[in-house]
Amino acid sequence: MTSMTQSVTSAAARPRRSLPLLLATVAALCAGARAQAQSPPDSQPQPQDLGDGGLQVVTVTARYEREDLQRTPLAISSTSGDQLKAANVGNIDTLGSGLIPNLFTTPPDADEGGVPTIVMRGVSQNDASYARAPAVAIYVDDVYHATAVGSELNLTDIDRIEVDRGPQSTLSGNASIGGAIKLYTKQPTGDNSGFFNVGYGSYNELVGSGAFDTTIAPDLYARVSAHFHRQDGYVTLLDFTCEMNKLGTPALAGSFPTAQPEAEAHGCSTGAEGGGTEDGGRLKIRYVPSDRLEINLSADIERTNDEDSPEVIERVTDPYPNTNALVNAYNIQIQNQFGVQYDNRFLAPSGSPYSSYSSFCRPLLQGTVPSSSGEPVPSGICYSNQKLQNSDVFSAKVDYQLLDSVHLTAIESYSAFGDNFPQNGDESPLGYVLSNFNQNVIQRTSELRLNGDLFDKKLDWVLGGFFDNFTGYSDGFIGYITDNFNEYDTAYNESASGFFHVDYRIADKWRVSGGARLTTGEVEYHFDHPGLLVITDPFTSKEHHWDWLLSTDYQITDDTLAYATVSTGSRPPGVTTIVITAQQMQSTPEEELTSYEMGLKNEFFDHRIRANMDVFYSDYKSRSTTEQGYQCLGQLPAATWEASAATCAALYPGNTSTVPWYITVGTPAKIEGAEWDITALPVRGLQFDFSGGYIDFRSGVNTPGLPGYIAPGNHQQPDWNMHAALQYTINSGWGAFTPRVDVSWQSQMDFDPAPGAESPQPAYTIMPYALTNAQLAYASSDGKWSAIFSVTNLSDKFYYYQLFGGGEVNISSNVGPPREFHFSVRRDF
Repeated sequence: MTSMTQSVTSAAARPRRSLPLLLATVAALCAGARAQAQSPPDSQPQPQDLGDGGLQVVTVTARYEREDLQRTPLAISSTSGDQLKAANVGNIDTLGSGLIPNLFTTPPDADEGGVPTIVMRGVSQNDASYARAPAVAIYVDDVYHATAVGSELNLTDIDRIEVDRGPQSTLSGNASIGGAIKLYTKQPTGDNSGFFNVGYGSYNELVGSGAFDTTIAPDLYARVSAHFHRQDGYVTLLDFTCEMNKLGTPALAGSFPTAQPEAEAHGCSTGAEGGGTEDGGRLKIRYVPSDRLEINLSADIERTNDEDSPEVIERVTDPYPNTNALVNAYNIQIQNQFGVQYDNRFLAPSGSPYSSYSSFCRPLLQGTVPSSSGEPVPSGICYSNQKLQNSDVFSAKVDYQLLDSVHLTAIESYSAFGDNFPQNGDESPLGYVLSNFNQNVIQRTSELRLNGDLFDKKLDWVLGGFFDNFTGYSDGFIGYITDNFNEYDTAYNESASGFFHVDYRIADKWRVSGGARLTTGEVEYHFDHPGLLVITDPFTSKEHHWDWLLSTDYQITDDTLAYATVSTGSRPPGVTTIVITAQQMQSTPEEELTSYEMGLKNEFFDHRIRANMDVFYSDYKSRSTTEQGYQCLGQLPAATWEASAATCAALYPGNTSTVPWYITVGTPAKIEGAEWDITALPVRGLQFDFSGGYIDFRSGVNTPGLPGYIAPGNHQQPDWNMHAALQYTINSGWGAFTPRVDVSWQSQMDFDPAPGAESPQPAYTIMPYALTNAQLAYASSDGKWSAIFSVTNLSDKFYYYQLFGGGEVNISSNVGPPREFHFSVRRDF
């Protein structure tokens, strides 16, 4: 921990460029000016009632201007905090549960800690490495979150979420090649309002949250919110020896010791996975000294102390003897010392599918087991079943009306976040895969924007600059049987960009739009893996890239907008960090994508039905693809990547030794798809929502064996995802009762580890499935009291989020929760 602190502090002290935000200057320009409180700023638009029984206007700010969703030429989903609550979405990692068309998300697995998988329109990210920029940009109140680490964000006191689908590189930056997810929290209004909410649910779930909005002084307003959530895990950890005795099969436990002497008294349970405690608070200060100036300050503190990710063994593969010599040597040592083999005895007991024998320990071995370095495999190691996360985010935003037609926005932020988590990939007490990771990030961002109009408001324009830098540090122990080493890596990442966007009205109903962004950046990676490889000199990767957008839209009728857009997206080059020799340290290629999109936005029957649809085609010119090959040690000090170990034997008969070599190359792909988002209010009180998406992902590499080739049947994300919800409000003398049913469905998803070599194997395939949630909500007649009783996974379906290989010995899974009940009561004041 000392080395980590010193490294982060040293990195933070490095000289960094800074974008001047003129915060003090702007404040001084209007010091002493006073005016009445203004409506919340652009990041918090308020819906407007369209009339009796009609849909409300939804205002979005995806293009840095307040616009009606139905007038915005962009595939965008805007979901309110109430809608998220009704759909049981409380975190980023469950946002893609069918609710957003062509957005696929899963909670983090044990290998990635606090990094959820996010795939939008076939463009994916789930890499915790600092050396690779995200593919989907995440913003909270216009503050960019620059790494995948720490992106498992809580959604308490959220006003709304905007999901911009397709490349958003012109306005949202080059790390948004797949799209952007933008969270907006509730702003202070000074109305002395607030709420508190308490709840209880399955697995001893306890929930508490609240907020209060008040006036501190004339023109100075504050909103403070806090939340707490704890729940026991739904995957039970079992003591292996205790459970074998309990099942009447003690011989299967051999002489393996009991982990906890009192385990039998607890039904052989030693703990759980999937539960934990989350708490946090947010303070927002809003100052409106004049009708031209507004200043918003925010402090957001989050702490999470979770159990490890809920994982179980789906299948044991190649158990004994193992084809890998190092794994087999460990097998023999375990067999000789304990009389135990790693086989089907470690599967969950019959009738208890939510169970694992994981202990987060590697037993103390009496003999010597070599690793790839020749050093003995470390043993007698234990880690805590804890996944810790922390996040401290501080930001300042200034909005200033420079001229009647020119508005300035300046944003500055400082963030410190990180996580610590173990990995027990074999899900057993034998410790084939036992690692522990610690990651910490310090990030600073600055943004300056000018908005205005010209030519009697026919031309709207946005001009801006953005700067971001972060220091990321990771340390820990990587404990595979084939490789055991420590990790002390540091990454410095810096990016600066300038952008513009214009809208020009050719006629009352016809508009053209365009924009571009130039980005320059650099990532510097320090690789330090004692026990495996130490590279003295840092490796640097740089970028210099233009992105652009052209769009046109036409208002066919008052209620129908047609648009067509062509835009580019990019993802900066990074650094490969899975290396065994110094020669393998290389840049990963820059990603480039051009998207063509057409859409219709419609409202019918006096604004009672809203139907937004789009189709798109993405030309993925360069998609990062990782391929495993070999380095011929007989070639050193030169090095050439080879696809086959046999090639090394033929070329260098004097030394046929090889080591794995993972390279990342840019390969082409084509993606086609369609999306729809329908909301209907056919009669007062009745609401129906139906959204969904379809994609067809095809690699541009058609020759088997070449990097980038994908065998038929493998999926980057489910081809189809759909979500339907039906609710009806019944008014009575006791208040309003609203029953609601949500159904989400996704098609087949594959996680085959060799998609270029084979069609998806059944063991790595998740077949199509649907999940149903139901709830009954109550609101008192005066609107001050409300309550919700809900049931998630109503059919109690056993399902997986994802499947993956665990250290050449098993296939394990991140398993979804069983049926759960939740009850909460809320008081508004």
